Amino acid sequence: MTGAGAPIVTGSFPRSFLIPGTDTSLRIGGYANGRFVYYIKGAAVGGQLNSQGGNPNQTYDDGPGGTGNLAGIPLNNSIAHARSSAFDISGRESRLLFDARTPTAWGEAKAYIELDFSFNNTNVVYSNNEASTNSALARLRKAYATLGGLEAGQDTGIMRDPDADPELVDFGGLATEAGRSRVALVQYTHGGPYNIVFNAGIESPVPATTLTPSSNACLGSNAFFSPLKQGWPEAIVTARTNQPWGHLQVGGVLRTDQLNDGQYLDRTYVGYGGAISGDAHPFSGNPGPLGKDDLGFGVCAGVEVANQCVNGVGVVTNFGASLNVPGFGLVNPLTNAQWNTTNSATRKAYDAAVSATSPTSYGGWIWYQHWWTESLRSTVAVSGIWNAMNTTILPQNTTNNKLLSLTHANLFWSPLAFIDFGGEYAWGHRVTVANFKGDSYTIEGLMRVRF
Repeated sequence: MTGAGAPIVTGSFPRSFLIPGTDTSLRIGGYANGRFVYYIKGAAVGGQLNSQGGNPNQTYDDGPGGTGNLAGIPLNNSIAHARSSAFDISGRESRLLFDARTPTAWGEAKAYIELDFSFNNTNVVYSNNEASTNSALARLRKAYATLGGLEAGQDTGIMRDPDADPELVDFGGLATEAGRSRVALVQYTHGGPYNIVFNAGIESPVPATTLTPSSNACLGSNAFFSPLKQGWPEAIVTARTNQPWGHLQVGGVLRTDQLNDGQYLDRTYVGYGGAISGDAHPFSGNPGPLGKDDLGFGVCAGVEVANQCVNGVGVVTNFGASLNVPGFGLVNPLTNAQWNTTNSATRKAYDAAVSATSPTSYGGWIWYQHWWTESLRSTVAVSGIWNAMNTTILPQNTTNNKLLSLTHANLFWSPLAFIDFGGEYAWGHRVTVANFKGDSYTIEGLMRVRF
């Protein structure tokens, strides 16, 4: 029987159905999610009081984590430090996905699209945005195609290891992790001997730099001076083994940052790094909830590794700063009329005086999840990253972070398999290259229903 009233046929993978008249199995899924975050202390600044306000803004992901509030914690020398408590309720993390799979002679073909509503609106203050209504903007999370072992599109970064991530209420995640959460890529997956799976591919180049701050009343962004140029894609390989006790993954990345201002500056700097991550079930095989306990861990390190170690840094340069240029004295690009002149002798001498170095980054994380009952579990997680930057080139400032650390402790309850309630406490710590510090203390909760 086909057409209207035809029975729904189960698809080829869990929670999917067969599209009538085709060999394609489709799953439509996602979840609705509501969360609150109370920043007892340490909410990143909003736009009020000349950017010294303490109301949450949409610059960051919801939560105190590494892609959330952590890198913007108010420092102990700032006005914002004194008014950094804030409360926020949000549903913009809610997610929708479409997963279609079709068998072919070349292997399974798959089309996957995933959306949420966490588009970042820089410096848009929540209280202004929600005065009468809140229209969160949709955001593309993932969109990729696969054929056999070949994949192209936007997906979880190749060096990322989601199975080594803890279960957190915090949507911002750990202080650091290996690989990018999502990125445009091309990769190939191959099953090797001894139950080892190899991944190799390239990711869209994301130039990363740390600039000496340069600003005036009209130009307050380092981006105005950024000479970074997208060059070669970032090349990554990983190897993973899955075992009854858990898994282990290793990976490496090779990347470049190119400084090119279109005149006399054209230099390429090579970055590289690696990561080891995994998880282990210490009581695997034990009956009851104890057998589900899990220990996760990971380390990442590299030179000019940028966000392949989350919250890492790229090349450090003083391009854009006022420099003492031989034969011309102190040259400030913002005020020197000759600096922007084509074939300028001032610009040629300035570019020759530019310095840059490749910094090192070291990050790690460890967590443990204990199952109290079949529906009640807790996770404790500790994570951090250290960035060693040359402060001769990059004078001590309150913008660039040399240390970020984060501790989470939570409790989850799932009264039904598709419903989660969670509560979590987090402590974040930030130290800049000038040794100014900031701390955040947060309480967070969520309710999630998956479909």
